[in-house]
Amino acid sequence: MEVEKVGSCVVIHMKLGENRLNPAFISAFHDALDEAEAYEDATSLVTMGEGKFYSLGLDLTALGALSAMEMQQFAYDLQKLLLRLLTFPLVTVAAINGHVYAAGVFIALAHDHKVMRSERGWWCLNEIHIRRNFTVGVLEMAKALLPQSELRYSVVLGRRYTGEEARAAGIVDEVCPLAQLKSVAMAAAVRLAGKDGLDRKTLSAIKHDLYRDVVRVLSEPTRTYSLL
Repeated sequence: MEVEKVGSCVVIHMKLGENRLNPAFISAFHDALDEAEAYEDATSLVTMGEGKFYSLGLDLTALGALSAMEMQQFAYDLQKLLLRLLTFPLVTVAAINGHVYAAGVFIALAHDHKVMRSERGWWCLNEIHIRRNFTVGVLEMAKALLPQSELRYSVVLGRRYTGEEARAAGIVDEVCPLAQLKSVAMAAAVRLAGKDGLDRKTLSAIKHDLYRDVVRVLSEPTRTYSLL
């Protein structure tokens, strides 16, 4: 991961290829968030991948080598990362530069604002197609953060959305060409944070209160879990 600060906006560049989620990814992401939060004058955060991928979800190869206890711990650690993103004390924007699938979708969903590449790239919760279930925590995220009209199609039926389709469905907030994605995402982040920024403590507290049910479930050890 690479952390870049431009003015009051911090950009986390995810540079791990397909950005699949495994213990090393979670650790690196927390380190990047620590660095972003340490900038006292930062008011907003943008995350983005490289090339064709924002995140393709879970790293099944790495996770397949874990014991049952280690897998359970990974599931809980992933919930903690999602919780941290969801309640982060800066305004957060996901710059979805390419494909975002399965668990990677929840990384993007945890942001306050989403901008997606318009020319190519799919947004898809494909768990039904790969015979995987959802944890209780991410299902609560889906119910809280996705439009009600899209829950059946996206969560249950695994619909695949282009950037334009995702915007029309209310899943993402903006679309733009890849060449403009970073600048558009950063402009949105700075705009939403306002000229003087938002008080960090208050911002995080409001997010905790708004997503109270999600926060509660993500804070608990995973209760139901199928092999990712």
